[in-house]
Amino acid sequence: MKAFIAVENNAGIDSRLDNRFARAGYFMVYDMESDKILSIEENRFKNGAHGVGIETGNYLIKSGCKLAIGANPGPKAESILRAGNIEFYIAENCTAKEAIERYRAKA
Repeated sequence: MKAFIAVENNAGIDSRLDNRFARAGYFMVYDMESDKILSIEENRFKNGAHGVGIETGNYLIKSGCKLAIGANPGPKAESILRAGNIEFYIAENCTAKEAIERYRAKA
């Protein structure tokens, strides 16, 4: 399963989760089976005036990820994620690695 993780920067698995989901600095795509980062890219939607949650939600669905990890997504992004059957795990004040470990521990 691929996970979509909202992070502050491009520091790899040690990137800190951003305290915003749709306006996060970067998006990481992580393969939960192989424990590998597939990509980290700057969030091109983060400075948008309107509809950032919708744009981010649609982008996530197109990425093929089935899990999103990050701060509370907000109502617009959340509705898109629910419609796309994307599982969402809220994690804060940690690195991507720690968030993945917390997600696995809850399962």
